[in-house]
Amino acid sequence: MAFRVEISPRAFNNLDEIAEYIKQRGSFEQAQKWFNGIIAAIRTLEDLRHSCPVADESEELGQEVRLLLYGKRNRRYKVYYSVQQTTPSTGTVRHESDKPTTRQGEHSDCFLVADDTS
Repeated sequence: MAFRVEISPRAFNNLDEIAEYIKQRGSFEQAQKWFNGIIAAIRTLEDLRHSCPVADESEELGQEVRLLLYGKRNRRYKVYYSVQQTTPSTGTVRHESDKPTTRQGEHSDCFLVADDTS
């Protein structure tokens, strides 16, 4: 079954902020390359949605959340997502060194992959 990846406004905002940080510390070209690369990695979830491991935060969230890592060494980023059969919710992307802030029942730390209804 074909799946569609939807990136929440919150996650997209996180991506923009990270790209802006990379641009300020490096160059526009580096930021653009990073942004395009992480979007391409996220899009692979259309076909490989169960290929990433379940995140440790799943238990705290009360739902299965998976973790896609993008980048190398100290420049790795965590992309949290879950596979849903219904309408997607919001999410985040953060640097690997950032500590998650989750509360029981809070689903705002993952962007979701939804069934393609077309």
